[in-house]
Amino acid sequence: MMGHSSYRLVLACIVLAVVFLPLSPLTTSSSGFKLGSQVTYTIVGRFLLVNNNNVTVNDYIYISLPQNTSFQQSYVVKIEPRPIRLLQDEDGNVFAVAAVTARPNERVWVNVTYRVIVTPYEIDRAQSRGVWPQGELVRQYTRSTMYWDIYNATLVKIAYDTAYRDAPLEVVDRLASWVVGRVRYTVNLGRSGSNHALVYTGRGYAIQGDCVEVSDVFITMARSLGIPARAAYGFLLTSYKEHMWLNMSTVEEEGEAILSHWGGHMWPQVYIDPYGWIDVDMLDGMSPNVGRFSARHVVFGFEETKYYGSSLTSSCIPSYMTLSYIEYWFDGELS
Repeated sequence: MMGHSSYRLVLACIVLAVVFLPLSPLTTSSSGFKLGSQVTYTIVGRFLLVNNNNVTVNDYIYISLPQNTSFQQSYVVKIEPRPIRLLQDEDGNVFAVAAVTARPNERVWVNVTYRVIVTPYEIDRAQSRGVWPQGELVRQYTRSTMYWDIYNATLVKIAYDTAYRDAPLEVVDRLASWVVGRVRYTVNLGRSGSNHALVYTGRGYAIQGDCVEVSDVFITMARSLGIPARAAYGFLLTSYKEHMWLNMSTVEEEGEAILSHWGGHMWPQVYIDPYGWIDVDMLDGMSPNVGRFSARHVVFGFEETKYYGSSLTSSCIPSYMTLSYIEYWFDGELS
């Protein structure tokens, strides 16, 4: 397990003041979605691990994989060293486990290649205004958690005053519009949680932090109104071809400069019948984007019931060694 600060280093977010690439032309699907042209990515990554211990270690390495979803097909082309098994966490995220042996001060590279096909979409509101979900799904995904405090009286009041309506899509629209208009963006290497991300200024309430704080506040407010909500995490690209890197030893002193070379990202999802889970990425173009998803997103996992701060929400995490450097190349082709 790694601490919350290290966890956030791997999830530093990029804010897009404009949408760099427009959504592809959409065609109507009978499932209630307008689908765009797929983008097929070859993703090559490498991670540098260092044994800072004064003894030889036999270490287990946990490698985060791009996930399979309704709008993303993911394939592992190669992982070196070869994984000994694939595991699944409590939220359904699949990750690989590899074993390495390293002498004192030895450096070990982990290399991965993935193939990921992303389908952009927009919900077809003409087919349905949305229906409130029922049963266990609501109970499970509207609970309070460590960073989503649905009993915070201020957040609950704002949510009800701002967004309480009969139709769930209208609720989500109003919440997203309120949140995106109050973002005071700053890179946060810790994690504030919704209680501390919401701050009062001379001009009213604001959300201070990066994509994680924005997600935490939105998810908390949605859950307080009975909308099942969770967080998706991964990458938000500025183009279909991109090179990203992160030096773990310099990231704190870089501050917001990391946004020029790193696009780790987190955004909310809500569950509304008959659509199921739909995305709400308010920082993609600084717009509500309810049920609108670009092919520049690559999903590596979901946070639903708890926060791990571990390999399950990071690129490559050792048990005893130190992750020193992360690098990704994204090479996407429009279908």
